[in-house]
Amino acid sequence: MDNSIGNSKDFYAEMRANTRIRSRISVSFEVIDPDGSMQATVKTFARDISSNGIFIVLKKPLDIDTKLHCEFRLPKITNPIEIMAHVVRVEEMPNNEFGIGIFFDEIKNENQDEIIRCIESMDIVRLLQITAQKKASDLHLTYNRPPIMRLHGKLVPMDMDPLNTTELRNLIFSILDDEQIARFEKFKELDFAFSPIPDLRFRVNVHIQRGNVEGTFRVIMPDLKTIQELGLPSVVEKLALLKKGIVVIAGPTGSGKTTTLAAMVDIINRQRQSVIICLEDPIEYIHVNLNSIIKQREIGTDTLSFSVALKRTLRQDPDVILVGELLDAETVRTVITAAETGHLVLTSLHAPDTVQAIDRLISIFPPQQRNQACVQIANSLQGIVTQQLVPKKDREARVLATEVMIMTDAIRNHIREGQTIQIPSTIQTGARYQMHTMSESLKRLYYGQMISKETAIDYAPELAEIIT
Repeated sequence: MDNSIGNSKDFYAEMRANTRIRSRISVSFEVIDPDGSMQATVKTFARDISSNGIFIVLKKPLDIDTKLHCEFRLPKITNPIEIMAHVVRVEEMPNNEFGIGIFFDEIKNENQDEIIRCIESMDIVRLLQITAQKKASDLHLTYNRPPIMRLHGKLVPMDMDPLNTTELRNLIFSILDDEQIARFEKFKELDFAFSPIPDLRFRVNVHIQRGNVEGTFRVIMPDLKTIQELGLPSVVEKLALLKKGIVVIAGPTGSGKTTTLAAMVDIINRQRQSVIICLEDPIEYIHVNLNSIIKQREIGTDTLSFSVALKRTLRQDPDVILVGELLDAETVRTVITAAETGHLVLTSLHAPDTVQAIDRLISIFPPQQRNQACVQIANSLQGIVTQQLVPKKDREARVLATEVMIMTDAIRNHIREGQTIQIPSTIQTGARYQMHTMSESLKRLYYGQMISKETAIDYAPELAEIIT
């Protein structure tokens, strides 16, 4: 007897039919009593769904084999789906709730086909897996467009139908718990990290655009890379091993600032015995204690804000403090205080170059406080590494270009006197301190045949008269 699979199409259809995905579909049901009468309608949400059943959460348990009449709607389907079902599993859950597994007993073939098609379009984990497999950096879920990946800097749509309002909401809400949904509905914004399966992790931002729930998913690489693997200059390791002061990683969105900070924390973790406290929004890379103790606190989950957490951090015996991003004057003031009291602070800032990074630090303060801020920043800052990812020559990947400023007496004086415009020329002549400009980095990449002449000039127009 031949037990092999006779038709691959049938095999994959069966796989899809048995696939269970996260969902946030509104479900109503009535319990059917032994005499055939129905109890009052109960409304809830499915936590996941397959073509054979759903999983819901209730405040009160149901008995195994309880018969149910269920009704729910699926995106792009006009009529509700009605199904006779029964309870096959009951499990206790946190918050005095009960998970109820429901198996479909009677379902029309056309309804089952609709569920299978719906599952294929609602499987957000599958979309995220594709994003990671394609080595894309981001996945965008936006209204009236198919899912779109950012692949080597370009926007590449997936081969799917555009997403409507309901599909978007169901897709994104399927990975949120009740607390996250409540927070999002209150503040209209939500940042968190999501790991659907081991070795697959994303930084997620959920937001509203013209009334539609939309989401951006940033791929977090599973393994921490070394400074060398990232293409960072060796001086970054020296900055990571400083005992005190502020080290800023600057760059535009998507330039790998968080990855660089994680690599620096990893260096400290391997080479020093330190208490490292990381304040992140959200936590992206998960560190394992080696020679150091690493405490990772997520804004919004473990603490209220960067500024609040930072003040408390100074009482937690830290040697190193990582602040995910400098956003306000209070946070910057506390960072300066931490540096002045003998701590190393690693942080990031959205800025395209060193001068703008310093100017932005100063401009965070009210005008009447900026002179004092210049003095404090000049005294506590140890270095700024500015980075950006630029297309490789083959356009199929990107490579890191950097600018490094190390604090010298000359640069400290420029900052104190508000003469930041003088800093680029000081960086140009600071090779003995391992400084270099972004133009020099791009020029090296060009002569190393990593990037094209056009790319080098696009990112540093002054190179047009230098490179041949």
